[in-house]
Amino acid sequence: MSAIIIIAIIFFYFFRPKEILPTNHTIDYEQVAEFLKSHNEHTNAHLIFLKDKSVFWAQDGNALISYKKIMNKLVVLGDPIGKNEYIKDALLEFEQFAHRYGCKPVFYQISCKYLSLYEFEKYQFVKLGEEAVVDLVGYSLVGKKGAKLRSSRNKFQRQGYSFTVTAPPFSNDFLAELESVSNSWLGDRKEKGFSVGFYSNKYVSHFPVATIRDEDERVIAFATLASTNSEEKHGIIIDLMRYYPTCPNGTMDVLFTSIFYWGHEQGYQSCSLGMSPLANVGNTKDVKTIEKISKLVFNSNKFSYRFKGLMEFKAKFTHTWNGKYLAYKKTFLPIVIIQLILLIRTNKIEKELPYASNKLGRRIVG
Repeated sequence: MSAIIIIAIIFFYFFRPKEILPTNHTIDYEQVAEFLKSHNEHTNAHLIFLKDKSVFWAQDGNALISYKKIMNKLVVLGDPIGKNEYIKDALLEFEQFAHRYGCKPVFYQISCKYLSLYEFEKYQFVKLGEEAVVDLVGYSLVGKKGAKLRSSRNKFQRQGYSFTVTAPPFSNDFLAELESVSNSWLGDRKEKGFSVGFYSNKYVSHFPVATIRDEDERVIAFATLASTNSEEKHGIIIDLMRYYPTCPNGTMDVLFTSIFYWGHEQGYQSCSLGMSPLANVGNTKDVKTIEKISKLVFNSNKFSYRFKGLMEFKAKFTHTWNGKYLAYKKTFLPIVIIQLILLIRTNKIEKELPYASNKLGRRIVG
């Protein structure tokens, strides 16, 4: 009889029916925005406003985790957001939440800051790439080092091109200009999601937008500017970047350097250029097989433009790089990678009506 009871307990523990993960809960984005004003030092937290992810509040609302379900995985974008003292318990709380619904947590694009906490909880790591960060304190193009970028910026100014940062709310005409640029840039390609910004009027309207206009005042390139905000430092993130394929050479260089000058003038301390996938992956002694394969892909001629070219473009502006990692446990890594690819590539964008009011956006910098 005792053996039957033990078997029954084991069977119930491993094969008990799991609860169904709730997918229709309403997210209070105003609450999220208010929380991020004082608790956000992560450079991907703004992607919550893509509204393609779910939100998990941990530690009685003192920590925030954004995630998306694919198969039996709950994939978290970045580290938990909140003060340091809540992060460890937030990780445990989310793991229990995932297990409750028969899922496994996976943390995508985590920083170096909390690696020891994940390691303590028996997570394994794979390096995904590195994030380029520009130091805006005392930023300048003066001198030999900045000569080429300075020359491009001066040339554009002489030819009548102008740089502007416009704050929301935006007029429908302004959004129509941005959408036209975005559609032209996108061409026949499909938008991605989850860890990559995609164009929608509602999403873009959350952020200031930096633009380059030609001599006819037509927007030819733009970038949305998200921000980090913590007790320690304030930074900006160049998020969604789009331009007309017919733009003059150097347009994006001018847009970026103008953003750096603007950020410095506004008192920001750093500017994130986003992650370069596979950058400096597989360069250490003790690397996993998957990282060795990633290094071969990065250096191959077939993918050189996509991966190495992106890193080289960002390297023009900075030499500061921060590692980004994947944390996982008790799961087969190749399956996780396939699921991540599907998660990023699969993006459903609903057709939307014009979002903005008829008020003109406020130009912060002319």
